[in-house]
Amino acid sequence: MKVSKSRRLFLTGAATFLALPFLPSAVWTRRAAAANCTAPRRFMAWMVPNGMVMNNWTPTTTGKDWKMTPILAPLEPVRKKIMVLTGLDNQKTAVPGRPPGDHGAGTGMLLNMIPVNGHTNDRNRTSIDQVLLPALNSSECGTPRLPSLNIGLQGDNGLCDSVSCDFSRAISWIQGRPQPNIYDPRALFDRMFTGIGADDGMSRDESARRSEEHKSVLDAVLSDINSLNVKLSAGDRLKLDEYATSLRELEQRIDNTGTGVECTVPARPAASPPLNQERGITPSTIVERHTAIFVDLMALAFTCDITRSITFMLGNGTSNNDYEFLIGRSTPHHGTSHHQNNRGKLEALTKIDTWEIEQVAKLLGKLDAAKEADGRTVLDNTTFYMSSDIADGDSHNHWDMPILVAGGAGGALKIDGRHVNYTPDLTFPRGLIGKRSDVHTGRVLISILQAHGIMVDKFGEAKGGPLPELMQG
Repeated sequence: MKVSKSRRLFLTGAATFLALPFLPSAVWTRRAAAANCTAPRRFMAWMVPNGMVMNNWTPTTTGKDWKMTPILAPLEPVRKKIMVLTGLDNQKTAVPGRPPGDHGAGTGMLLNMIPVNGHTNDRNRTSIDQVLLPALNSSECGTPRLPSLNIGLQGDNGLCDSVSCDFSRAISWIQGRPQPNIYDPRALFDRMFTGIGADDGMSRDESARRSEEHKSVLDAVLSDINSLNVKLSAGDRLKLDEYATSLRELEQRIDNTGTGVECTVPARPAASPPLNQERGITPSTIVERHTAIFVDLMALAFTCDITRSITFMLGNGTSNNDYEFLIGRSTPHHGTSHHQNNRGKLEALTKIDTWEIEQVAKLLGKLDAAKEADGRTVLDNTTFYMSSDIADGDSHNHWDMPILVAGGAGGALKIDGRHVNYTPDLTFPRGLIGKRSDVHTGRVLISILQAHGIMVDKFGEAKGGPLPELMQG
């Protein structure tokens, strides 16, 4: 007997698609073969721009009992499911020559480990999120509705760092082709739940007409939810009611984003004011509001098995996101990152970096709160990788990189709260720039690939096989 394509439950109504959380009392399939997969695995890459204030990031001891640093402190609730890696180096891969500048170079190679210099049209440039898709979207675990999602906060600004803007605007690549990001939370919502926005050739009139047919996702499927409710256990009915309520609240938050006027959910609304194309400054209100919505939507995308692969750019290469909401005055990120050891700028950067990690912590917390059929959480079955285009914002170095991994690939990776330092001669209190090491950052990606059954010993220019500290057994 054939196994159904997905073990998730979906509701459809008025051409609307809605994925539901895992409900054990629902009848997913009567086929015994479905037991081959109790929970899918997932991958997320999260890019923070402009590096980190590394002396406020780096734990002073290794092992599991390290003291939380100012920037990493928001991760305390999930510290047993993270791993901090110090001393990884991709300098020679990022900037073997010029152009581009350091931001474009570090962004362009972030998930593929192929230099931009000399490789601007390299068809071998395929990022790890795409290489993992056959393992993530396996037939045993069904097929998610969307193979992958690429999401960005900043938009297509004009800061391109002396090379094609593609290398600053995208971290997901397929055979030398950049995968464009979704920048509008409402467009992402539509792509995930209604299918609106999936047809790139749709005219404005067609888009508006289709949007009018989808005034509310929940209204369109409410009768289906009510009919399903009577078939569920009391606990699952409560879970479904909570899910419907949270989705309604999220939809209302999105409807009130940007213009301040309540509106329906169009395919491609102008939820954001135009970005400053010259300086690439993302308005402070957009940074604060959109990031929160993106975090909620990305958590839903994984817990509802809408996709199993996500890349998220909290800013483009050379990001000038404005952090006025955080600092109290206009504070473009890139300009501030050129700190020149100025105490005030370093304090502002530490606040920005801490806020960035708070957003990571919120996402990981949501994934860890969602239980899977195999007894693990969604976070346990996810591999989360966070890095940046550079290490120190003023020096633009590509060694001593800020690297965070979380989750565990369904038990295939050994992520257990440790801090691992690959530069053992690093002394504390440390400086803003650490020492070089001979451990390539790309070995983290090789470890992730091998944990998913893709047995490669090199990836792009990264060689040396997986990092033993990350592998089980």
